[in-house]
Amino acid sequence: MRLAFNDDQQMFNAALDQMLGAEASEFRTVAEWGRWDYGTALDATLTENGFFDAAREETLGPVAAAELVMRIAARPVVVECAASALLLPLLDMDLPRPCAVIDGEARVVRFAPEARSVIWLGDRPRAALLPDSAVTPGETIFAFPVGAIDTGALDWRDLAPDPAMVRARWQVALAAELVGALTGGLESVLTHVRDRQQFGRPLGSFQAVQHRLAADAVQLDSARWMVLRAAQTGGTGDAALALGHAQNAALRMIYDLHQFMGAMGLTLEHPLHRFTYRAKMLRTALGGPSAALRAFADNYWGVS
Repeated sequence: MRLAFNDDQQMFNAALDQMLGAEASEFRTVAEWGRWDYGTALDATLTENGFFDAAREETLGPVAAAELVMRIAARPVVVECAASALLLPLLDMDLPRPCAVIDGEARVVRFAPEARSVIWLGDRPRAALLPDSAVTPGETIFAFPVGAIDTGALDWRDLAPDPAMVRARWQVALAAELVGALTGGLESVLTHVRDRQQFGRPLGSFQAVQHRLAADAVQLDSARWMVLRAAQTGGTGDAALALGHAQNAALRMIYDLHQFMGAMGLTLEHPLHRFTYRAKMLRTALGGPSAALRAFADNYWGVS
C-alpha cells in the first residue's frame, strides 16, 4: 500500500475541505432541541459538484471515496455519504441518492426519511426506489435521521455483484463513517482541553490527559489507514478488519471523550454528543466488532 495520495486525490481532498469549511457544515442547534441536523445545503453542493462519483474515477477510486466519507462524517451536520460514495458505484443499477441501507433484518434504518432509494443486504442483495409513502420516520437519540421501511411495498431488484463483495464494500463504508465520527469528536475535545482552565492551567497540559488522548489518536489513526487499505485492496479480509478495529476502538474512545469533556459533552448545545452517539450506533452495525473480527479470522485462516 502507498501511504500517500496521488496528485488528483490531493486536489480532490483540498477542494472537499474547502466545501466542508463553509458555514453550511458548521454546528448549530436544532429547533425543539433535535439531536441531528441534516446538511441539506452541503449535500446539494457535494452532489452538484460530483464528489460522490469519486469511486468511479480511475485516478481517485475507492480510496478517495473512503477519505471523503471520513471527512464528511467528521462534520457536526450529518449527510448520507457512505452508501452514496462507496456502495452505489459498485452496483449495476443507477439508483438515486440519498440511499438507505438495510443491514440484515434491521427495522430501524438510518437515513430512511431522507433517502430516495434503498439497498437491502443479505444472502441476496436487492435494491429499490424508496417513495415517502413506504417510510415511517422515527425518533432516536443516536444523532441520525431514522425510519421504518415497509419492505413489502417496494419493487425489489436483485443486484448483480457478488454478495461478498457488496458486503465488504459496505464494511469499508461503515468503518469510514465511524472513523469520521470519532475524528470529529476527538477534535472537539482537543479544542476543549486547550481552552479549559483547571488549577490555573489548560486542562490539556496535564500529562494524564495527554497520554489518554494520545492513545486514542493512535487508535484512530491506525483505523483510518486500515480503512484506506481496505478501500484500495477491495479484499474481504481487509474490509472486515477495518470495521472490526474501528468498532473495537470506539468504545474506549467514546468513554475518554466524554470523560474529558465532562457533562457539557451530553448537552445539546455542544456538538460532541452528535459524534459519539453516531459512533455508538455505527459500532453495532453488522453484528459489531466481534462479528467483524471473527469474519476477518475466518478469512485469514480459511475457515469455512
